[in-house]
Amino acid sequence: MPEADGPDLHASRLRTEIRDLIRSTRRDRNISQAELGSMLGSNRFLIIRIEKGERDVTLDEARSLDQALDLDKLADLVAQLHEATGDTGNQRDHVVRELLQTPALESVTIVVADDLNVFGILFDKDAEAMRLDAREIRVVFPTFERERVLFGGSPLWGFWEQQIKRLAALQAWRSGHAGAFQVYESDEVTCSIVTADTRTGTQTAFWPSVPVVGPRGAMRIEGSRLPVVTAADTETIGRLRAHVEHLLAGREHLRTNEALCRFDNNSPDPTFTRYFAQGIDEEEDVAENEGLAVSLVLATARCPRKHYGVGRRVVVYKRPSSRHDRGMVSLFSNPVDDSDIDAARAKRLGLARERGRSTRGALAATLDTDTFLSPAGGVIPDLAFQISAARELAMFGLVVEPERLREVKLPSELRLVRKPDKNGQRRAAIAPKLFILELEPAGPTTELDVLFDAGDSEVVGIEDIAESDQLNGFLAAARTNGFLIDLLERLGVARR
Repeated sequence: MPEADGPDLHASRLRTEIRDLIRSTRRDRNISQAELGSMLGSNRFLIIRIEKGERDVTLDEARSLDQALDLDKLADLVAQLHEATGDTGNQRDHVVRELLQTPALESVTIVVADDLNVFGILFDKDAEAMRLDAREIRVVFPTFERERVLFGGSPLWGFWEQQIKRLAALQAWRSGHAGAFQVYESDEVTCSIVTADTRTGTQTAFWPSVPVVGPRGAMRIEGSRLPVVTAADTETIGRLRAHVEHLLAGREHLRTNEALCRFDNNSPDPTFTRYFAQGIDEEEDVAENEGLAVSLVLATARCPRKHYGVGRRVVVYKRPSSRHDRGMVSLFSNPVDDSDIDAARAKRLGLARERGRSTRGALAATLDTDTFLSPAGGVIPDLAFQISAARELAMFGLVVEPERLREVKLPSELRLVRKPDKNGQRRAAIAPKLFILELEPAGPTTELDVLFDAGDSEVVGIEDIAESDQLNGFLAAARTNGFLIDLLERLGVARR
């Protein structure tokens, strides 16, 4: 064999050893791909791709897998692979984590233009605490329109939207960082940038975003192993600072204002009361007859299932990072916020829809929304719930017209669904509306494929739901009063 082939053959053998070690150990430990993916803060598709050899394991992932699988050699094998392939320590995830572990950080700025998992870097979901102790943390994402310019479409829209949703909820979360952690969007983002300031100096890292073609021809941005440029010289730092300040000039940070509504005894419809500022307002201050307006989607699809044949089944998923329902079987759901009600108003009045995310405070948004809802008796229109639901599905890469979502009237017992107390504190109820979505079976990539590619989704039948002890609050309540099983039977859902 020619000498030049030596490193390639060594790398190939290492990849095979790494892949086989993960697969065999996972099976020996009786851990599913979904469970292992969840341990890494991701889903089963990450593990599927690793075990198929479709992507290499990063050093950070290898360390997490060593811990999750009780191993002590995987990280060493991955380090050997990186050495064999010429990969040094300048890969994106490694560099960013090292940079943000600099002692005595005072301020951090992260400009995101690829699939960097900012939420996972900043927040420890197991300890429910911020990982960084910096005085100021700023995160900047591209606007909707800027993403189209950068990538010729919206390949990362769902990923970024999930990130923004989680990060915005942390902005004023009670962790000692109130007022110091803010999320922005800008229509002039050009590349990813991280700056880390201490009293004695500044370090920076920056890198381009390189789109690649993924499964079924879909555009993806996978930057975990991209080489990163690091710098500590004053000229580079000065240019990056000037660029970041230009991105943020005149911009307010993003806000999460979720709609609260109450039920009166003489009305079957909830009445809008005010916006709840996520991370600022306290859930225990919500009145007993109030709840957060939430849109739920019961997605069904005709599909085969091993041993049970073809039938209509329900598509559910397990939340990988929710603070309250982590790992529970859930429907696709999304709180109705001020952007959804604004979009409904624009559509009703034939106005141009604002594409930017919300930057208004809860009081300003409430006063503005009230002028739209008051003529209708304060009732939030179904269209706002449908837009909210469609926005949630878009986070999973599935783009549907809101009108495709067909409402199913809930019984009075499910108008307000209570949540269990958290650490002795009462949590706000939800005021749900439920919609049915029949997934389209046609096309080279079916809508079911899209949901499966984007999250830890699975299809279940009536008996799967009837027997599960891992249902989230709404599904558990709907099953208890008999509504859920009856609905599934009327929809012709398969038993298994």
